[in-house]
Amino acid sequence: MIKKIFSEKHEKTLLILLGATFLTIVLMNLEFNLLESNLYDLRVIYSTHFKPSPEIVLIALDDASTKKLNEFSPLPLNYHTELLETLEKYKPKAIGYIVDMNRVSELNAKTYQSKWSKRFIESVQRLKHKGIPFIFGTPFDVTGEVVPPFPLSKLSHSIAVIHKDGNIFSEDKVTRRALTYLNEKPVFHLSLAQSIKTAEKEKPVYNYTRPKGSFFVPELESEQFFFRYHSSTDYYQKHIPYKTVSFASILENKNISPNILNGKILLIGTISKDDSSDFTFTPYSKKTFTHPKLLVHANILDSLLQNDGIVLVPKWANWIITFACTAFVIGWVIYSTPLYGVFSTLGLVIGFVLSLLFLFNTKGLWIRASQPLVGIFVSYYLIVPYRLILEYKKRWNFQKKSELLVQVEELKTNFLSLVTHDLKTPVARIQGLAEVLLRKTSERLLDKEKESLQNIISSTEELNRFISSILELTKVESGRIHLKLESKDPNQVIERSITSFESHVHSKKIKINTELEPLFSIKMDVSLISKVINNLIDNAIKYSTPGSEICIKSREFGDWIEISVQDHGIGITAEEMDSLFTKFYRAKNQITSKVSGTGLGLYLTKYFIEAHGGKVEVDSTPEHGSCFKILLPMNPPQEIKPEIKKENHYA
Repeated sequence: MIKKIFSEKHEKTLLILLGATFLTIVLMNLEFNLLESNLYDLRVIYSTHFKPSPEIVLIALDDASTKKLNEFSPLPLNYHTELLETLEKYKPKAIGYIVDMNRVSELNAKTYQSKWSKRFIESVQRLKHKGIPFIFGTPFDVTGEVVPPFPLSKLSHSIAVIHKDGNIFSEDKVTRRALTYLNEKPVFHLSLAQSIKTAEKEKPVYNYTRPKGSFFVPELESEQFFFRYHSSTDYYQKHIPYKTVSFASILENKNISPNILNGKILLIGTISKDDSSDFTFTPYSKKTFTHPKLLVHANILDSLLQNDGIVLVPKWANWIITFACTAFVIGWVIYSTPLYGVFSTLGLVIGFVLSLLFLFNTKGLWIRASQPLVGIFVSYYLIVPYRLILEYKKRWNFQKKSELLVQVEELKTNFLSLVTHDLKTPVARIQGLAEVLLRKTSERLLDKEKESLQNIISSTEELNRFISSILELTKVESGRIHLKLESKDPNQVIERSITSFESHVHSKKIKINTELEPLFSIKMDVSLISKVINNLIDNAIKYSTPGSEICIKSREFGDWIEISVQDHGIGITAEEMDSLFTKFYRAKNQITSKVSGTGLGLYLTKYFIEAHGGKVEVDSTPEHGSCFKILLPMNPPQEIKPEIKKENHYA
């Protein structure tokens, strides 16, 4: 027995824990990289963008520059040398040169091997002498770093690779992360950032160790971090977050204010709409020729300088979040209604997504969302069938109970009908014999014996009224009440009812006053309305104090005939009003306990009046009396079936 109670009590809790644990283990051993990458991109797009650093300025070797100079990208070395010599005049903070000098050499080898390479090196040396760092950004292929051709290879250089998510993450070639170390050597962006801090005589950024959000990737023997995009970028739509100056404009010194370049970090690179290698995909778009790599380099460097990289939360935290989400959904669906289950699941998804966006934006935290979100929907669709089975089982039990209650109700009705019907005859016989005995032997009986016979007659009358009430109730509940409408003056029915209570009124010394306005005859079931009026008068007499008055009124009230019975008895409390017309209800107090009754009178009164299309109203004040009003329509409908409220005594 104890085991059964324990299992029933903890079955749902155990199901929630086991279900959430099982789903968490399954989901955490699956990779949803494509989904996760898209969720990451949504956070990048819809988060509040950090303000791009005004110190970073881009010098673009673009199509306009090659057209003006009548050359091909990436231009012969002499143009690059002249650019550096021009930049010396502006005193920049640092220069990052992200131009493939091997392609420059291939374009014009003679120029490369001439005095221009020497002048280029001399210009770089002068810049360094002034405390201006200069670093080449070099490409990387299967052989490793592709250094600039000699003699430029003697200058500072680091690998400048734009990482594209391939077989490690999402396989969609989108740039989301950047290298910080490759084969334990800092790459271009980190080297440039550290050189800037060193030149400023500040503590080198990250103490030459790991930037915020760095993680090791064993497959590539590298360290990487997810950098921030400081704004959406569409180069050809002029959506550029960083100040951009044309390569040719600097050479020609046209409209170049010193403030644009002085004290700035200059990134120099190629942007050619004819060369797809100058562009990459970003979370904002996978369209070609939209996002130049030069701008991506700027965002990577900006993230390092501002130390605002994205931190991926530990895997154990993802386990906890996934378990919590699945457990919440399973528990809510099991314990709540289906509609609340749907809304709670949707609310959890919305709240979870907003929380992820908030943490990503303000704290730079990336919580993997794919497993929790998949867990939410999978747990919902797995637990709903279980919930439906429970609901079906519960409904089946209710249906069986309902069928059983209907049978019990029918048996009860049939039993009451048979018993009361069979009781009527012996009760009437007892009453008749007592009346005959009293009439024929009254002269020979003592007063005490006459009183006993009178009590027998009164008791049989009371029992007969109770039997009649039960019979009426069985007719009501079985739907065998049918109105027999006939035209009748309501005042005549009232007067006849008053006459039947003369002896009772006389014994309690109660006076009945009437104020009956002349009325037209209306259609009514005389028998039922007589029972209603008799019941109201009987109640007024029972609950009135001896010597008090009862006032019975009738009047025409619009389309209604109003009949009221006013007494000055004990009254009815507000708590009793709610159950006044309930079947078998009787107020429980010292006065009512001494008054006989079945608790069916007012229930039948309400039913009979509503059967005529009328209504019953009550106005009562405790210890000052009650006024019952019945309203009968002047033209009652032919057939009205009032609602029968059956109380469930077996619940």
